[in-house]
Amino acid sequence: MTNTLLRFPNLRYSLIPLLAAPILLLPAVRTSDSASVPKENLVSVSPPSQSSQITPQPSIKPSSPSITPTAKTPNKTKIAASVHKPANVAHVHKPTDVELKVAIAINVDTLAVGTSTTGIIRDEAGKVLRSLPAGVPFNLQASGNEIDFGLWKSPNGVWLEATPGGYVGVGEHWYRGKVKLISRGSTLLAVNYVNLETYLYSVVGSEMLSSWPIDALKAQAVAARSYALVRYLKPYSPFYHIGATQAWQVYKGLSGEASSTYTAVELTRGQILTSQGSLVDAWYADTQETTDRAHDGKGMSQHGAKDLAKQGYDYTHILGTYYPGSTLTPIQISAVARGDR
Repeated sequence: MTNTLLRFPNLRYSLIPLLAAPILLLPAVRTSDSASVPKENLVSVSPPSQSSQITPQPSIKPSSPSITPTAKTPNKTKIAASVHKPANVAHVHKPTDVELKVAIAINVDTLAVGTSTTGIIRDEAGKVLRSLPAGVPFNLQASGNEIDFGLWKSPNGVWLEATPGGYVGVGEHWYRGKVKLISRGSTLLAVNYVNLETYLYSVVGSEMLSSWPIDALKAQAVAARSYALVRYLKPYSPFYHIGATQAWQVYKGLSGEASSTYTAVELTRGQILTSQGSLVDAWYADTQETTDRAHDGKGMSQHGAKDLAKQGYDYTHILGTYYPGSTLTPIQISAVARGDR
């Protein structure tokens, strides 16, 4: 995430907290910007009631995520005596049912696509138009209101998906979920439709090194989930909620995933940052210097989070340090919010 700042007014969409008490986040250390979360970083929450080619290979079938933690939580005895450990975070058993639309290629002249298993092309109504052989790349071009696959053309706005057990390749990366291909006259747009939590498996490992302490990765998961939900509620474009580059937050599909990122996401599933009833737009950057320059010092330093985790602070203290005055709240998106997504 760089210094591209997106600010949003209060929104009409509602978020319904689960029946679990929010957790007030306590800072691990005092910082110079320890005021409450600024209003421009908040989204209203209602009360409870590019064109790089790919060469798909049929043998590339990443294994399903294992949710077994691979890193130990830092030693709590290292935490300073003056810092009190927050209450335990309530477990969220029901997943957040959010389908995020992520633009993985925007306004490109050509685009290489493929699938690791047999691929299916469907029109916007869901009708199967044709199948694609596994492991064969197709170099697409926009052709007015059609998409040119080389030997044949499809109507605009088609879906590309892999048969069970497979993945969709676009450019240099493999993706879970399905991909919508859109011709915009002379350029192409590719949008990955993917579950929010599955999306985060990749974002956490794309924004941080998967070898970093688990509590730093957990803090990253919560911040990235909050940031993505703001864009879900206020999409960047009529065609997608968020992009996949540093202008938003980095998303590399399967290549960003690791067992540690699965663990970080699953152990924080559904948890977001709120402040005074509003969803926090959780900005972050690689270092405190970048955070100061890009976000006026508001948001998380990723290297700072790593250092705090190495000192033994857990992710709730890390989040409390960088998002002071916020609470950790398990949520579900209501049907009202999902209705016109």
